[in-house]
Amino acid sequence: MSLTTYEMAKRLEQLEESPEKVMFGKLLQELGNQSEERIRSAAKQVPLANLRDIVYQFQQVIESRKGEQVQQMASELSEQGISVDELKAFLASRS
Repeated sequence: MSLTTYEMAKRLEQLEESPEKVMFGKLLQELGNQSEERIRSAAKQVPLANLRDIVYQFQQVIESRKGEQVQQMASELSEQGISVDELKAFLASRS
């Protein structure tokens, strides 16, 4: 049975921390290090429906990971002695 790269990616996504998933993550990391031109060139070889699904999946991951960024920022501010109320007051004064 031969799988396309897209089908393989979908199956790997279903696994937790398998070696295949780790390698796929490294592949995505490497993709992110490529030039815009190279990514666009490669994307032109992927069917449009697959591209839309890939973009949707990335958007879902980005949305789910926003909390990570907020938590990291909150920890950093807390370590610097800046309270939530001080941050709110600062942001309100800039509006």
